[in-house]
Amino acid sequence: MSSENPVYPVVTGQQIYFATLRHEHLPLYVRWFSDLGMTANLGAIGFAATLEDEEAWYQQVSKQNPERLTFAIHIKETHQPIGNISLFEINHRRQSAALGIMIGESSQRSKGYGTEAVRLIAEYGFFFLNLYNIKLWYYGYNARAGRAYERAGFREVGRVRGAIPLGNQRYDEILMDIVRDDIDLRTMSMLVPGANHD
Repeated sequence: MSSENPVYPVVTGQQIYFATLRHEHLPLYVRWFSDLGMTANLGAIGFAATLEDEEAWYQQVSKQNPERLTFAIHIKETHQPIGNISLFEINHRRQSAALGIMIGESSQRSKGYGTEAVRLIAEYGFFFLNLYNIKLWYYGYNARAGRAYERAGFREVGRVRGAIPLGNQRYDEILMDIVRDDIDLRTMSMLVPGANHD
């Protein structure tokens, strides 16, 4: 982490932390979004982003928005940015949101960072945004994501059979969710001096 342009952790876990997005990381995002396997796992089959695409995305998500928030995911030990995580479709009346994540740095996948990030953003959403339900979905060809979400406490609540065509196959779209009652929020409460830690 450069001392002239430091990254400030917003929420810190055991192996990772969340920080606000940085404009200088956009070229890194272009590299990540050149990985067609990753973009297929996000549901953007065949998509590869340009710098202009990432600039437009950054201009949209880097500003405060009551219906969406996005953090960069960094490894705590090295401060390396490895992906992004978002809560979107935030509905304060219904106390619900959707979750999206990508671990863009392929060398950092399957190390538990995604599971920890999903759990951490759920805790953040329940404690700081007063959400009750967070949903996500993944595709049948991405079983690794399903296992990571289960380890983070999400449960399958439905599926749309054969919803996603890829190659000569059709794959299910799988919906999962987690509710506030499923999670211990003491970690988040410790971030606010004087908050109830029970």
